[in-house]
Amino acid sequence: MNLAGYTIEYRELASWDDVGEGVNYTRAVVDVYENGIYLGELNPRIDFYFDSQQNMTIPGNRSTLRDDLYILLVDWQPVSTLGATFKIYVNPLVNWLWIGSLLFLMGVIIAAWPDKDPEREAVRETRRARQTSAAD
Repeated sequence: MNLAGYTIEYRELASWDDVGEGVNYTRAVVDVYENGIYLGELNPRIDFYFDSQQNMTIPGNRSTLRDDLYILLVDWQPVSTLGATFKIYVNPLVNWLWIGSLLFLMGVIIAAWPDKDPEREAVRETRRARQTSAAD
């Protein structure tokens, strides 16, 4: 599949039980290419917990300053590993939101930083002030 300059190729699917933890793990292996250059593999998975009878979906994620690639394993053919269904998202500039929020936080800290206490300066008394205090 081609999406936003990425080529995603489904390679394999593996499923196994961890009886001690009561979990069934199903993990896909997906190769990611950008402009024909191999970037690596992502491993989206679904963990099924027997005790609570609930799934937990763990996405495969690749983050750069330019964009984030998320691959979710949605469904698969349990009889064979020939096919699987994925949801794939490419979200541009996500890391810049984090960088901007850190810069904003640093600006708030700098703006809220207390100033130094002003130095005390001696003030000269005027003649009138001395005369009124002498008359009292």
